[in-house]
Amino acid sequence: MSGLPLIAVVIVNYNGYQLTRDCLDSFRGVGYGNFEIIVVDNASVDGSVAQLSVEFPGVHYLQHDRNAGFTGGNNLGIEKARQLGAEYVFLLNNDTVVSENVLDELLHFMQTNPGIGIAGPLTFYFEARDTISFGGGEINRNTGRYCQLHKGKKLEELPGGVIYCSFIEGAAMFLRTDLALRVGGFSNVYFLTSEESELCVRVADRGLRLAVITSCSVWHKISQSLKGGSTLRDYYVFRNKLIFVERNALDFGLDDLASLSWFYLKCFVSSLRRDRDLATAKGIALGVFDFLAGVSGPGRYAGKLNAGCEGTSLGNR
Repeated sequence: MSGLPLIAVVIVNYNGYQLTRDCLDSFRGVGYGNFEIIVVDNASVDGSVAQLSVEFPGVHYLQHDRNAGFTGGNNLGIEKARQLGAEYVFLLNNDTVVSENVLDELLHFMQTNPGIGIAGPLTFYFEARDTISFGGGEINRNTGRYCQLHKGKKLEELPGGVIYCSFIEGAAMFLRTDLALRVGGFSNVYFLTSEESELCVRVADRGLRLAVITSCSVWHKISQSLKGGSTLRDYYVFRNKLIFVERNALDFGLDDLASLSWFYLKCFVSSLRRDRDLATAKGIALGVFDFLAGVSGPGRYAGKLNAGCEGTSLGNR
């Protein structure tokens, strides 16, 4: 066991006791012999850590005194991984469960492919366990949008065992700890959403590749963390895409501006037509307004999130 590289699994929790419990419970079956789990709690008010620490006493629990978002929570976990001497870090959403071989397969792939910067497992829907929810993506740096490569397919429909791509979802990212530290982890300008896009770009800009491997899996409880029809959610989604473009675009031109503007207008008009309470439209408008005003981080919802309001999972994704 001592000869195996130490892997640190980082899970961010915010008022998500049951989700985090299920995630931790799935690691009871993981066969890899040298890993530590770090749960970072973003100032939950539901007693999550008190309950989890009784059921899973071997886990490292870190507690923020405020809601530091998905970015701040993971960054604290990465620093703890460094302190533990972990060679690799597995950043994992709390609304996932994992396959028994997930750490073995990810580690083997990274060790035999030194040119890979970030690897991810194949992600399936939790409620449709044989249907792919994420199988790699391609990010457009000039619009902040990414296209899914294999969403909705079955495993047997995939062309091979490795899917090379330029975007990996933040729900499950495996990388070397020293690389995570060198690129600065997740940027806190985002707080929530789009942070993984920038991490992928930072890693790729160092000449490293990204890949999803199909020999291991996680099952994602989609929409458990970011539910539809939320002004708060859409505020971060639409504000942060603009922040990402501002920070990462290459040779941004009029065509890119037109494409981005059309996308935002289309989303805004569509939300007005279908959403009677105007939640999404309001989120888009506020997100664009705050971007133009130079607002980043938790922004206008800092007080609400630190009070434990607006859902149970915003702050871990």
